[in-house]
Amino acid sequence: MAPTLAESAELASFPPFIRRVQAAVSTAAKDVGSEPQDPNNPARTQLRRGLATNVFADPSNYGTRFAWAVATNPVITMASDDGDIQYTVNSVWDTIAGAPPLPS
Repeated sequence: MAPTLAESAELASFPPFIRRVQAAVSTAAKDVGSEPQDPNNPARTQLRRGLATNVFADPSNYGTRFAWAVATNPVITMASDDGDIQYTVNSVWDTIAGAPPLPS
């Protein structure tokens, strides 16, 4: 069963969870920073890289921001493994960066 809104909020504000999310955010930022420029969508690349730069400028701020997005994924709990948290961080990166989704 999906968590309630209260359970998601509790998870998003739980310091050990925020620290795990922050580690995943830092990993994603490192990876995004080394991505090649998308010649078909340079604005998207700029937004993604801008977020990566900002993450390293103020890591704790972004751990908290991403924790809210990650905690609202119905399959994520404190017991989720690191791979699930990393996947979820990666999946919300563009949303938090304000980058448009890739065309399907």
